[in-house]
Amino acid sequence: AMKLWDFNRTDVVITLKNGVIVRGFVEDYCDAFDNAEEMDSLLVDVDGTPREYFEDEILSITEV
Repeated sequence: AMKLWDFNRTDVVITLKNGVIVRGFVEDYCDAFDNAEEMDSLLVDVDGTPREYFEDEILSITEV
């Protein structure tokens, strides 16, 4: 499993498994126990729009 919490409050580039590359600021980390999907996720500010990405969608994540 990726240590998504390590990226909380950082600027990141995320490569999704569908090939999409997202760049943004991680606003919050959500633990699997805290969401309905039972999976860790990150709330990312992408050009001012908050988007949630789940661990199973993420191919790789890098702090920039």
